[in-house]
Amino acid sequence: MSEQSDATDDMRRLDTIRYGTRALHTALEPLWDELPDPSSRRELVIRGFANIVRHHVVAQLVLVQRELDVSAAALVRPTYEALLRVIWSMRGADEDWITQFLTPNDAALASGGETRMGPDVATMLKAIAVQHPAEIHAPLLAMKEATWRAMHSYVHGGIRPLVQSFAPFPHKEAGSLLRNANGMLFLATNAVRMAHGLRSPMLPTLQAQFADCLPSIEVHEGP
Repeated sequence: MSEQSDATDDMRRLDTIRYGTRALHTALEPLWDELPDPSSRRELVIRGFANIVRHHVVAQLVLVQRELDVSAAALVRPTYEALLRVIWSMRGADEDWITQFLTPNDAALASGGETRMGPDVATMLKAIAVQHPAEIHAPLLAMKEATWRAMHSYVHGGIRPLVQSFAPFPHKEAGSLLRNANGMLFLATNAVRMAHGLRSPMLPTLQAQFADCLPSIEVHEGP
C-alpha cells in the first residue's frame, strides 16, 4: 500500500471519528442535563472536576476540526489530571482536604494562588489503585505511562510541539487523540453520575454504538 493511500485512509478514519465524536457528545448531553444540584461539598468538587474534563474534551474536538493539533495535544494532560481528580475525589480525598480546597484563604486571595494544592498524579493513582477496581486504575496508569513525557512537552513548550508546529496535520494522531479524549469524557460521565447516586445502564449500549471513536474501557455500575 502506498504512502498516499495510507494518508487517504487516515483522513477517512479521522472523518469517521470526528463525526462519531460529535454524535457521542450529543448522546451524552442528557446524562449531564439530568444531574441534580450538588448536595454536599464532595459532590460539588467531583462535579467541578468532571465539568473541566467535559470542557477540555469538547475543546479538543473544536481544535482538531480547525487542524490546531498542537493546541489539542496540549489539553491532553489537564484533561487527564482533571479525570484523576474526579475519581480520586470520590473516595481518596478526606473531608479536611475537601473543606480546605473550597475555602478561600488570605494567601490565595492576595496572590491569585490556590486555596489548597491537591496531591500529585502518582499519589492519586496509588489511592485509586487501592480504592477502586483494577479495571478503573489500569487504563489510567497505562495512559500515564504511555503519554506522560509527551504531555509534559506539549504543556511546557518542549521540542515535540515545536517540531509538530512545522509538520502537516497528523490525521492518524488526531484520530487517536479524539478517541482518548472521548474515553476520558465517558469515564467522567459515569463517575459524576455515580457520585450523584445515579445509575447509567445506557452507557454500555453507547459504548458499543460508538466503539469506533472510543478506546477500550470498562464501565462499572457500582460506586
